[in-house]
Amino acid sequence: MDLAASRRGRAWRALFAATLVTLAGAALVGGASDASAEQMSRRAWLGVELAPGPAGGVIAKHVVTSSPAAKAGMVDGDLLVAADGVPLEDPKQLIARVALAGPGNVVNLRIRRGGRERDVAPTLAPFPGRDQILRLDKVGTRAPDLKALVTVSGTVPATVGALRGNVVLLDFWATWCAPCRLMAPQLSKWHATYAAQGLRVVGVTSDNVGVATKTAQALAMRYAVASDAAEATSAAYGVSALPTMFVIDKKGIIREVLVGYDPSRHAQIEKLLQALLAEPAP
Repeated sequence: MDLAASRRGRAWRALFAATLVTLAGAALVGGASDASAEQMSRRAWLGVELAPGPAGGVIAKHVVTSSPAAKAGMVDGDLLVAADGVPLEDPKQLIARVALAGPGNVVNLRIRRGGRERDVAPTLAPFPGRDQILRLDKVGTRAPDLKALVTVSGTVPATVGALRGNVVLLDFWATWCAPCRLMAPQLSKWHATYAAQGLRVVGVTSDNVGVATKTAQALAMRYAVASDAAEATSAAYGVSALPTMFVIDKKGIIREVLVGYDPSRHAQIEKLLQALLAEPAP
């Protein structure tokens, strides 16, 4: 379920979709679903979250790991000053340029970093889909810290560091999200089966404590539940759809991401949990 369908607007996330995803040439805002595989293959992807520069140009707020931009040497904070020789003043210019170029083609970018300018030439890739973008960006990286979580039930860690030595399932959910409700029994089952071996399951919801408490009780959530009403932790993890679950190993590295409710992948996730639990403590 798309977070944009929530009763609360998420302006920053709409901007993220409209810049990071629209670099494929078509907007993904509101409740729009991912395009078909054929449509996605025709959309070009650069892999950068954009923002207007303070005095001209376009800021690369975030460069997705393993994206065309990252492979070309771009990093967070780069100022893009021109694309194919055309000065950039607005993110929409680059979005249009990428859409026009298409997958497999090169966009010549001039960037400024540390007061020096350089040229990069990323080869645009077919748009991989938002779920795969999240996997590319997060799998293999250190889990971001937990921010401003309020305990709803169970023992909620104050930081990701407090979970070091445990395998962690971090599940982002909300009361209004029907697939999230379907996921809860499976999370409770994994908690019951593997908690004694070192698995920690933490459900993070955008609901306030009162609403979350009622839902956690109604769904018999046996694992820790926290309220992320300000959505600071959701933002840190780049969550744009619910449910989204991160598998984190004992060293604090994200090893897998599951977006949506997909029972066909549960056996794969459980096998991964067993393998990670068998690894030695750091």
